[in-house]
Amino acid sequence: MPRQRRHLFWRDIVAEAFPGMTAIAPEGIRADLARWHLGPVGLARARSARAQVRREGNRDGHHLLLHLQRRGRLTMLHGDAAVSGGMGDILVADDSRPYAIDISDTNECLILQVPAALLGDGTGLGNLHGRLLPGQDPHVAFLNHMLLGLWDQRAMLGDVDDGVGDLLVDATRLVCRQQRSAPFVATGAETPVAYALRHLGDPELGTASLCAATGLSPRAVQKAFLRETGLTPTAFVTERRLIRAAELLVAEPGRSVTDIAFALGFNDAAFFSRCFRRRFATSPREWRCRGARPS
Repeated sequence: MPRQRRHLFWRDIVAEAFPGMTAIAPEGIRADLARWHLGPVGLARARSARAQVRREGNRDGHHLLLHLQRRGRLTMLHGDAAVSGGMGDILVADDSRPYAIDISDTNECLILQVPAALLGDGTGLGNLHGRLLPGQDPHVAFLNHMLLGLWDQRAMLGDVDDGVGDLLVDATRLVCRQQRSAPFVATGAETPVAYALRHLGDPELGTASLCAATGLSPRAVQKAFLRETGLTPTAFVTERRLIRAAELLVAEPGRSVTDIAFALGFNDAAFFSRCFRRRFATSPREWRCRGARPS
């Protein structure tokens, strides 16, 4: 695969595996996706350099996705909330609802996809979207061991009985029911990360304004961003602005590059173009032309 087309190929792979999902990645990205079906459920392993995926909602079914982190970090963004997980943690997404996931560099994740209908009405799916299931929880650790053991031995297992998939459904149901009664720590409007996500268009957005808005010290703001995103405030804001710009360039072809740049908090169109090229290895106009082509 030519380096300049890798991001388009990766986008197609992700869209096929997860309907309604779009991958936003730089040219030359190194990534791979392996999939395995176990009866009614799907299990996939995604390995990727830094990128983002967005999902507007799956219209081809309704599933609960559990993202088990093996390397790196994932930050899930839904509405005004952001939650981040590291090795051993699980991030839960309901594919009928919109969300985005920021993927750190050198990332590896196992994704368990379970049909929502198999989990039953008592699971409380509505409260699980955007949940972080900590790896130190014994129920979560139990599910982790099942998934890791199955995946690492898949070559030896061959065609396993569909009953193994049913066991995964039961284990998922157990974890979900337990989490329904667990305390939920919202990571929404009061966190520095959430504030930044809502104010990307503010050209003054930075550590000083984040401190003023949240009442936290500069050190506390820095630590909050590193904990949730693995990035400094400046790096995170720039990254999110550029990713949003990449989306708008394709979604709104009649809108000028300068207008998009200014709407996302950039004060200088030339500086925006340099940042965009450094992030995506192409100019905003070239990105728009390539993204507008049929897949």
